[in-house]
Amino acid sequence: MKIIRKLFSSSSSFSTGHTRSLDLIIHIGSPKAGSSALQSFMLRSRKEIEKIGYYYPEHNIDKNGVSGGHSQLWVALREGDVEGAKALLETWLNHARKKGLILVVSSESFFNQSESLAKLFHESLRIPPHVIRIIAFVRAPVDYLLGNHNQGIKRHGQSWSLSSHLAPVLRNSKPSSLSGGPLLQWADAFGDDNCHFLTYQKPAEDTRQIEAVFLEELGVPASEILALLPERKITNRSYVRSALELKRTLNTVLAKLPPKVGRQIDWALQEYSDLHPDEGSVGSQDIPAVLYRDINAKFLAAMEPALKRFPSLDRKVLFPPQPTKDTFTVSDATPYRPLAYLEEQYPKELDIIRKAALTQYKEGDQSYAFLKLLDLLGIYFEEPVALKGLSARTRGIIASSRMKEADRLRELGAYFEQQGLLDDALLLLEKALETRPEGGGIKKMQRRVADKKLLLEQMNDSDASGDDITAH
Repeated sequence: MKIIRKLFSSSSSFSTGHTRSLDLIIHIGSPKAGSSALQSFMLRSRKEIEKIGYYYPEHNIDKNGVSGGHSQLWVALREGDVEGAKALLETWLNHARKKGLILVVSSESFFNQSESLAKLFHESLRIPPHVIRIIAFVRAPVDYLLGNHNQGIKRHGQSWSLSSHLAPVLRNSKPSSLSGGPLLQWADAFGDDNCHFLTYQKPAEDTRQIEAVFLEELGVPASEILALLPERKITNRSYVRSALELKRTLNTVLAKLPPKVGRQIDWALQEYSDLHPDEGSVGSQDIPAVLYRDINAKFLAAMEPALKRFPSLDRKVLFPPQPTKDTFTVSDATPYRPLAYLEEQYPKELDIIRKAALTQYKEGDQSYAFLKLLDLLGIYFEEPVALKGLSARTRGIIASSRMKEADRLRELGAYFEQQGLLDDALLLLEKALETRPEGGGIKKMQRRVADKKLLLEQMNDSDASGDDITAH
């Protein structure tokens, strides 16, 4: 539902009789677009920021400088506690007004919540749109997806390869945050003139620091910005190649261990990455050329309305041609280097992982990524024998008179998937769904096989082309 913009008189509960052009600045992300760096900077600089007219409330932050910003505001709304959210914002606003300051809040969790927050600001608190400024940084979709892959491995226990992570994106008909749709919704709710949408530039020597751009958008005079800027530093840096590959394999075991072990390993590998930036990180140059081209084309079409409405968004930065592949040595990408760092700095956590991996192997785990981890950890294992026929379990399901047609077709589909016969697997799963249309497990398996097939097609197309294919 589109929020209808309203203008209110100075009878707002926050009116102090002092006419102000701006009361509130809301930084909404977008995701993977420098929010951690901004929040870390603003939190460290609260006193300096206050001296030049801005109030930035405190929030939590972890040892690597990462936080959710002022996400407690959205958490209250998510849980249906509108009065709690209202009270929190009132506290912040009253404190700012008492000191004659402009309130600044920041959280990625705001990005997809324009409707709920517009209701809170406009209806519950009766704050007119023209005294609110919305700021968002927008990142290139491919870079966002790469960041999502990195973050999924770092923080969310994923063990997918890069190509396996990206292939399903082409099948998804709703690109969500990458479509520009949330930006249009914020502009509809608060007005185009009150929304400042900026192109995110990856940190580099030849780009402006995001902190400088943000301060400028707040309204800080250019003469005061330089003195406030921190030393150039990347917050929440992507893992370097070797650390990412090690964490990808470790995740096959970490999911079954207490969360604190996973957090400690994450911090450790972040430390390693910060100490070895020369190793380089996985980037868009590592994506198969055809897959890169198709993803860029998909999101360019989806974001076109936002690009036309907001000229501040630079399509050349958001949709660049694919860069040439990095030259890096095998030693740069080997997970043994960060593993040695864990051995030296975090032996207790690594010992817990070794014991858990051995238990998991004895329980029958034979997945490729897990066996790769056993090899890294120096744990002996028998190499699996190639499957030559149906397993005893599959034979039992097919032979059982208690099983339905859908069960037999599903098991045969899984067998053909294991053999790499993906077209045959999809045919069997399609027939299984005809007899059990509501089968959630069958649908999940069908999506997985379809993703594998799409990825193989993309890789084969890329190999067959022989030339680099870039997005235009």
